[in-house]
Parts: sequence; C-alpha cells; structure tokens
Amino acid sequence: MQDLIREKYLSKIRPFYHDSEVIKVLTGIRRCGKSTIMCQIMNELYSSGIPSSDIVYIDLDSKPHLKVKTSEQLELLIDNRSCGRIPRYLFIDEIQNINGFESLINAYRNDGSSVFITGSNSYLLSGELVTKLTGRFIEFKIQTFSFDEVRRFHELNFLDFDKGEAFNDYLRLGGYPRSFHYNGEERVKYIRSVIDETVEKDILMSRKVRDRPLLQRILDFVISSPGAEISSTSIAKFLRSEKIETLPSTVNRHLDLIFSAKLATKCERYDINGKSALKTLYKSYVADPAIHSVYPKHRDSLMIGRMIENVVFNELISRGYDVSVGKLRNSEVDFVVSDGKSTAYIQVAYLLSDPDTFKREIGPLMHIKGGHPKYIISMDPIKTEFEGIRMLNLIDDFLLGDRFII
Repeated sequence: MQDLIREKYLSKIRPFYHDSEVIKVLTGIRRCGKSTIMCQIMNELYSSGIPSSDIVYIDLDSKPHLKVKTSEQLELLIDNRSCGRIPRYLFIDEIQNINGFESLINAYRNDGSSVFITGSNSYLLSGELVTKLTGRFIEFKIQTFSFDEVRRFHELNFLDFDKGEAFNDYLRLGGYPRSFHYNGEERVKYIRSVIDETVEKDILMSRKVRDRPLLQRILDFVISSPGAEISSTSIAKFLRSEKIETLPSTVNRHLDLIFSAKLATKCERYDINGKSALKTLYKSYVADPAIHSVYPKHRDSLMIGRMIENVVFNELISRGYDVSVGKLRNSEVDFVVSDGKSTAYIQVAYLLSDPDTFKREIGPLMHIKGGHPKYIISMDPIKTEFEGIRMLNLIDDFLLGDRFII
C-alpha cells in the first residue's frame, strides 16, 4: 500500500526545511508516523534538486545502530555517512537513545546543518535541550491518523470507505498508520505490539520502575477512562480500595512517565470567568482510540460518549490548537480552544435527542459572556443554531468538514 503524504504536518515544517538556525523536533507516540514524515521531507528535498550526498539519515532504532548509545559514537557514524563533511541536512530518528545528544546536534547546527530529529517521549524536550537550546528548536507534535487522514488513506489505496462503518472502526482500532496494512486479528496484534513496545521502551527502560505491576495498574486506570478527572490523590485512594498501598507522590511519578511516553495527554483546566489556568485536577485523553479499546485486551463495551470526546480532543490538538477544560462557577465546558489570537468553546455529546441532555450541554455555553464562537459537537444529523450556539455533526461537519471556525 502507498503511504499517505501527511500534508497537515509537512505544511507546518516546510518553511523550516533550509533553516539551519533552528533544530526541527518531531515528537509523538511510537509508530505515529514520525519516521515516515521524515522520509517524506527528504523526498521533497531530493525532488527540489538537493543531491543525496548533502543529506545524512540515521535511524537509531534500526538493528545496525542499536549499539550506538553515546554522542561520540553518533558523531563517528555521521562522519562516516558524510565522508567527513558537515552534512547540509541531518536527519536522526529516535535520538533519545543517545546520551548527551544535545551538545552534538547543536554543534552541527552551529556548523550550518539543517537538523531534524525525532523522539518518542517528552524527556527529549527536557534537560539540556531546553536549558541550552531555548529559542533554537521548534517542536512539531505528530499524531496517529486523524479520521480525515483515514479517509484519504483509503482513497489513495482504492479501498472502500463507508464513513459510518469507518468511524465505528476508528473508535475501536484507532489510527496507527501501519495498522491499516493489516486486517482482522492481525491488525489488533500489531496495535498491541506497538503499545507494548511503547510501554517497554519509553517507560520501563527510560526510567527505573521498581514496581512494574503498580505502573501497569496506574496505566490501566488512565487509559480505561478517557476524559475523566485525574489526580494522584484520587488514584492512590482508588488503589488503596483495591488493597494496593501507595503514596500520591509515587502515583504522580508514574503518571509523569505515562504522559512522557505520550500514551495519554493532560488537558489542564481553565477558569473562564477569571481568565486563568487552574492547577487543581486535570483531565486525561488517550493518544489514540485503540489504546483504550484494545489494550491490553478488547473491552467488553466502549464508553462511546467519552471516546467521542477523546476523538474531538485529539483532532483539535492535531490542528495545532491549545485546548483546556473550561471551568465555570457551577459547571464545566468540555473544551476551551485557542489559536493564540481567538477563542472558541465546545461541548461534546453523543446524541442530543433527550431534552435533559440538551439542557445539560447548552447550559454552560449560555452562561459564557462575550461574542466568542460556541459549539456543540454530536453524532446528531443536525446543522442549525440555537441562541447563537452552532450545532455540528461530528463526522460530516467537524472531522471531515470545515464548519469549525474560531
């Protein structure tokens, strides 16, 4: 099958192709497509006339390079590939495998190389990379396929695409790009193997975890309830109810590992009336629907409402928005969405046919002052407004359409 050109990301990276002043950092959960995007960037450079001798690409997760662990070993490898010259374009995949890589890539940047690196966990953007290279790198957050990318992948490969069936499949098996090369149980096995790899390499091997069963139990808690409020104190209390003694500080360390591996994403709360971020509690959303639906095994039933909310959150993040949970005095708005200039408010519901559900979803939006756009996104086949609040169908208007505008 042909790989989908990830234009939504390439269009953001393209202006920096030839910029040697900033290091281009592609982050995202393992197997979300970072390496493919890196190869697509190289192909565009080749097509523009850049000779292959000016480009060095190293995949540190490939078998020949698994023993490359130090910056000195990496430098020697780069020199061998470039015949001792400074490469005009340097691409390094999964660079977090290298101890002390920051100084080395900065040296290549100083020597005029346009540097691109990928990493699977947020420790890549901590430590020296932040303290020494602030203002000298730009992060591009890569995600698994959005639903629109699923549609375009099917069209590209002449596969049948029924949007209703495809969306149900998306809620169960998500958007890991390579998974669409498999069918049936083989696809499920592939997805589970990818998530297992993520847990092993980006959590268990990246930091010392003394109690693996505890880590797995906390991970199960996080991925079993997408969109739920989370705090280390509440999780510790829940675990104690199951005869597992642990401290909130221990839980918090494990949560940091899970979020750093990008298996799930924090969504902080925002005081709408006070116009300020809140540090108490937060919500968590899985990076891909399959993380909730099939890992470590199939769930008997899906939390459809929560999963739809999760899909909306991931879509907003993939479009480059900042997303928070909106807190009003006595109620909550699912998402406060900002592009740095404008703001919109979103409520997400499965269906609005029940009057009580409609009242519950519309109420918080009615209490928000100002002329910012307000939306309710649901599975209802509706395209209307109510008191200035725009109703969007999840699939047609939001995921596959363009009716959401800040």
